[in-house]
Order: sequence, then C-alpha cells, then structure tokens
Amino acid sequence: MLIVAPHCESMPRLDSLEPAALELDKVLRDGALGDCSPGLPDGGSLFVGDGLTSGRIRGLVEGAVEHAAERNAVLVLAMLGHGFVVGQAGTLHLMASESVDEMRRGAVDVSALVTMAADHHGVAGLIGIVDTCHAAGAIPAAAQLTAGSRNGRTRLSLLMASSTSQPAYDLALSRQLAAVLRSGVPVDEEELSVKRVALELRRHVRGQDITLTEHDGDPSPRPPLWVARNPRYRGTSPGVLSGPFAAEELASALGGLNPPAPVPRAHGTQDVRTLLRRLDESRPAEPDSALDRAMKAADDLYVAVRTVEFLRAWIGPELTTPRIRRALGSLLAGERRLPASPDTPCDSDVKVLDYLVFDHPVAHKDCRSWVTRFVLLLARAAGRSDQDPELGRWAEEIKARQELNDAVEFTRRQHAEQRLSLVTSLHASMAGSWPETLETWLLLDGEIFERNTFSCVPGTDRPIDRESVEDALDNALLWAHSAADGLQLPLTRVHVAAPSALLVTWHPEKSGSALWLGVHHDVVMHWSERLAPSRLLRLTEASIRARWKAIDSHTEASAPLDWLSAQETADPKALGRLLARGQYGAGAIGLAQRPTADTEGLLDLLLAYTPVLMWPHGAEDFAVSLREQLDEHWRTLPDSLLDTYRCEWSGGSAKDISVLRLVWDDQEWLTFCNRFRVSGTSGESV
Repeated sequence: MLIVAPHCESMPRLDSLEPAALELDKVLRDGALGDCSPGLPDGGSLFVGDGLTSGRIRGLVEGAVEHAAERNAVLVLAMLGHGFVVGQAGTLHLMASESVDEMRRGAVDVSALVTMAADHHGVAGLIGIVDTCHAAGAIPAAAQLTAGSRNGRTRLSLLMASSTSQPAYDLALSRQLAAVLRSGVPVDEEELSVKRVALELRRHVRGQDITLTEHDGDPSPRPPLWVARNPRYRGTSPGVLSGPFAAEELASALGGLNPPAPVPRAHGTQDVRTLLRRLDESRPAEPDSALDRAMKAADDLYVAVRTVEFLRAWIGPELTTPRIRRALGSLLAGERRLPASPDTPCDSDVKVLDYLVFDHPVAHKDCRSWVTRFVLLLARAAGRSDQDPELGRWAEEIKARQELNDAVEFTRRQHAEQRLSLVTSLHASMAGSWPETLETWLLLDGEIFERNTFSCVPGTDRPIDRESVEDALDNALLWAHSAADGLQLPLTRVHVAAPSALLVTWHPEKSGSALWLGVHHDVVMHWSERLAPSRLLRLTEASIRARWKAIDSHTEASAPLDWLSAQETADPKALGRLLARGQYGAGAIGLAQRPTADTEGLLDLLLAYTPVLMWPHGAEDFAVSLREQLDEHWRTLPDSLLDTYRCEWSGGSAKDISVLRLVWDDQEWLTFCNRFRVSGTSGESV
C-alpha cells in the first residue's frame, strides 16, 4: 500500500490533507480491516506534506509497483491533494510541491501512473484511490488496459472523488472512506469490494459524484478485489431464516445468562422451539430477568422465522421483491414512521421480518401488531384473501389472533382511503399563466368515475389570478367530497397538475378559504405538460417510464437521485446534450438551488427526462449535509414530505427536507396522462 499526498506551494494549503491521509493509512494497515503491508521495501507507506516533488512521487509509485510485482500482490495506491485536467481528453494531473495550475510540467499524470501500475507484469491487481478535484480524469483509456503489455489480463478498481468536471471538497472521499471501512457496511459480505464501498460512500459524500471504474481481464479464477474486511459481517448463510437484528439481540440476551448460551442458527421453527424449550427447562425458582430477556428474544425469533416460512408457503411465487418493498413502504407510510435509517432492508423476506420483529415501534407492546399488518398488506398486493383459513392458523401459531383482527381493519381502512382520488389540472394555462378553467376528474379504483370543469374567471372585473384559481379548487373539492359521501368512501388524495411556471411559485397545499388543503388531504404535484405532450415529450416517453421503473425498483440505501448544481444548469443547451446522451441516469433529479420564474424552461427540460424532480423553495440552497436525511424519507415519498409540511404548519419541529418542493409523476400519473390523450383523440377529453 502506498499513499501519496503532496502540498502544492502555488495553491491554497489543504488543512485536512495530513489528518485524512494519516487516518486512511491507519485503516488500510489495520490487520482486522485493510490488512495492507507497506508498499515499499523499506517499510514506507505514507508520504504526505511539503517537499514532495513530481519526480519523487513518480519514483515512489514505481518503487511500490516493483515491490508488489515481486510478491505477486495487489497494490493499493492512494493519491490525495490538488489536481487539474488539461486537454480535450481531460487527463488528471496531481499537483506536486512545484506544480503550477494547468501546466503539465512539474505535475504528475495520474492516468499514466495508473496504467503503468495495472499493466505491470506480476502485479495481481491495482486498487486506486484518487481524492482530488476532477478525479475521474485518472481513468485510463480502454485501449491502454486491453492492449497493453499484458494483453488486457489486468485487474483494476479505481475509486475517484469526483467527475472530470467537478471539484472535490475537503478530502471528503478519504475521510469518509476511512470512516466507512472502520464502521463497516450492513451487508452480508465478509470482505468489502471497491464497488460496495463506492455505493456506501455515495450516501455520505455530497456535492461531488463518487466515481468508480473497474476492469477485470484476468482469466484465472481469483476472488474480486476487496479493500477491507467488513466489521459488520455476521456470517449468515443460505437457508438461515434469521437476520442481523436477531443475531445481535440473541447474542446479547443469551450472552447475559449464567452460564452464557450459544446463539443457534435458525434454519426453521424447529430450531427455535428447541431453544425455547431449553431456556424454559433452565428456569430457576426465583425470578430471573436475564432469562426473561432471553425467552423474549427467542419468542421474537420464532415469530420472524415462522412468518418467513408461512409467507413462502402461502404466497409462494407471488412473493417478489417489489411487493415486499411496497408493502413495507405502505406500512411505514400508514404508521407515519420512517425507517430507523436508510439502511433498513427491504429486499428480502428474511431481512424485512428481522427488521419488523426486532425494531418495531415502542408504541406497540411487541412485534406482532407490526408483523400482522405487514403480512396483510403483502397479502393484498399478492391477491390473497384476508379471510383465508391458513392466515388464521398462522396467527394462532404465533399467538397473534387479536393482532390479526386489528390488522384486517387497518388494511381495509387503508385500502378504502386509497380507492378514491381527485385529479385537478391547470393544463388550460396559456404560457404558464393562471387558466380560465380547472379540469377535474374523480377516480375510483383508478378508473374515471366522474369529471367536471370549474371556471376560474372571477365574478368581478378583476383578472384571473391565484385567488380565483384557488376558489375554483375549493369548488372542485366540495364537488368531489359530495360524490365521496354518496359512495361512502373517504377522499384523502388530491393530485394537482400545473405547468412549470406555476410549479415554481404556487403551493396548492396551502390553498383553501377555510382550511389549508394539505391539512387533511395528501396533495401530490404533477407536471401538466404530460397531458398534452410536445414532440420532445413523446420522444422521451419510453425513457420516462423506464426511469420510473428504475426508481420504483430501487433497493439501495441512498436515494436514486442526481443533484445538479447551479453551474451544471447554467447552460441549458449543454445540459440538454448531457441529458440526451443518458447523463444523470440515477432516476430522479434534484436541483440544489431554487429555480426562478425566468428559468421555467429549465424545469421543462428536466421533466422531459425524469418523472421525479425536486428543488428547495427557500432562498438558500439545499445543503449537501441535508441530503442524507432525504435518503431516510425516500421510501415513503411523497407522503412523508407532506407530513414534514404539516409538522412545520402546526408549530412542531420541522424536518430540514420541508424546504423541498416535489414533482412526483409516478406510474399512476403516467398512465392517467396516456389515457387522457388516447380518449382526447376521439374528441372527448376523458
């Protein structure tokens, strides 16, 4: 391992350089984590500070490459400091002590060093860490790797702090990398690959795009390159029906017994029954709080394992990851509760039941209320009846008959609240002005039940304005609630579609002459242009649907979201070219700054390429430090955002994400827009 971190005399001094390099060196050399040996024969591994010339840096790297080749070892090479790119290729140069910005002479061509190290015979692989501005300029040309002296039989994982056009801030990559490697990642992996670490870093490093490139042309069956052992690896194995929360609680509870008891592997309910029987047989005559805790942990484990077995047998092939994720999201939204962290698992039955059982709300006396609600929501999504006798037998087995009855009422009530919704659209607006009419549709189970048109023209000589449109919205709401009363169904969801100019300035959830609309209604904002799409929108429609599918199926801890700075949106033509070639492909897009009235074209452009767009409505930019909080809310959007609005309105402690505005054009809205256009071709809107 070799870390090179020079100060450059011609550039501002990096105060975090020494601490970041030192901490990274400690973690990578830690025998329980990175387990790296020094990169040079004399035991040197860390070179940081003043006096590191370009010639010395090249010599250090060449020496480390030779040392790794002699031992057929993987080389970990980290380069930290100031960097610049030159030329159309955007090749990164690390600034040494004597370097001058944008002058190749006296600087170190990082791409050339990476290529030399990876292509050197005997080097078993190269893990590169580049923490500079414009760090992605370190990526070697593909031809240099595939047609080098080793004919492409090389292995390279290159982790970089930013894209070629971006700055990097305060050695954030190195500092967060050290922190992540020391704390570990909550995944069932004993060793952390560079890709896994990059995914985790994207949760923590904001304002710069953590970039990863990998090449593996080695024909030998070697394991993938890994950067450190995972301290949070718990050693679960296929067939085990319990997860990490259970393992942690059982280890603590059984370890508190006298004598301590070993933690069993729960491959089925029989294993847990055996544990419960042994614990019960060991009960002394006197009360024993440690044994009580162990019995409760084992009982919770039984609920989790038996429920996994039941779901796999009862729901069978309908037990899919998207259904599991949606059922969990519906449960969290219905409880007005967020996951404990964005790491809350949602990609398997074992992990979700582990979370629900061992991290249930304290308001519930035990896990059974939460578990039965989740099972009922999952059953409804899979088309199973809540009166199925098998469901009742499962509830009896886990001693949750009453909780199941309560869950049936809960899911039926939640389903009733979702059956009816009001759609209102301002698509009659001309050039972003307030429209003369408000078009409305009442949807029942996703189908159009009734439609109406409300005039926005005030009774006086005053022009149409926000107040007159909001009066029309009040009238539409009265009409919709009258129909809802006739159907004996609640109306809670209101969809409001508007052109981009009004999306920037109007807050319909705050409309209402008697009570703000958003107090008792879940208001979702949409882009009305999709109802009458331009040629560009029609051309990108398939891409929009694909993006929504990617957003909806996302399972990573971080939100599927690309944040754009003011610099990246300053040139609409350049931004359009990037969007056209698939840049910013995470799914959703966020603006770090509030768009102004004269930048409505920016929203039109972005919404032509993404179904989900957000931006801050305050004067200040949406701080990088707040974006992790958005990760925690992602699975329960858009409802959780409105909850933060309500909290702020009622004088509570508002969440920082309450400054965000959100356009949420989900599959339901895209389908409605398509039906509107299809019906409209025959002369009738809908």
